[in-house]
Amino acid sequence: MKHTLLVASVCACFGAVAFGDTFTILPSRAAQNPTDIIDWSQLGPDGTELTTPQLVSTFNGNLALVGNINGGDFFRSDSGTSWLGNFDFGQTLIWTGNSNSGLGGGGPFAMFFQHPVDSFGFDIETDMNGPFTAFVQVLDPLGNPLGLGAFSGFATHATFDGSANFVGMLDNQGAHIGGIIISTDSGVPALANDFAIDDPSFTTPEPSSIALLVSGILVFSLLLRRKTKNTAAQLLK
Repeated sequence: MKHTLLVASVCACFGAVAFGDTFTILPSRAAQNPTDIIDWSQLGPDGTELTTPQLVSTFNGNLALVGNINGGDFFRSDSGTSWLGNFDFGQTLIWTGNSNSGLGGGGPFAMFFQHPVDSFGFDIETDMNGPFTAFVQVLDPLGNPLGLGAFSGFATHATFDGSANFVGMLDNQGAHIGGIIISTDSGVPALANDFAIDDPSFTTPEPSSIALLVSGILVFSLLLRRKTKNTAAQLLK
């Protein structure tokens, strides 16, 4: 899968543009103080190729649909085995794949939640050495845009040093985050949206209704039908 040694170190510049709600950029997992997490190991061992979408569960039982929004396959990876870079050794990861290399569909990568959350956080690393920007479009439970976060990083050749770029946002209006779409730009079109993320963490209120999962399924289906390559283009404008 990932054949080159690539890592990302955190840059100091962060930003967010709010569309519906206002957001606070979270500088670290400790600042987020999460109450829930998705463990990617539930999707199988290192190297497993996965179809889109996949149904996963957080530790506290919040279901989520995840996958590449173009409908392509993605992969389970482990830091230190199939992914060599600056995640901590042994971390469980999701890799978007890259259709240009014949492996999976490539991102953007989406997560839609059964119960909305008020914050999310994850480490991210691109599959290319050099500067990159990670974008996160935040959606409400019906798929309407709430905000956009932009996070700058730089890929280097460190190994398992735990310096992967942290991406985190808190909704200042409460638990309105029904989904997120993650994309990256490394300056090379063939490697756009080619990245890995570790186990994402969340803060979330008590569960409410399974109807929200149905909404997430409908939103994901709509995105797949539209083959939303246009979403990535809009995020990178």
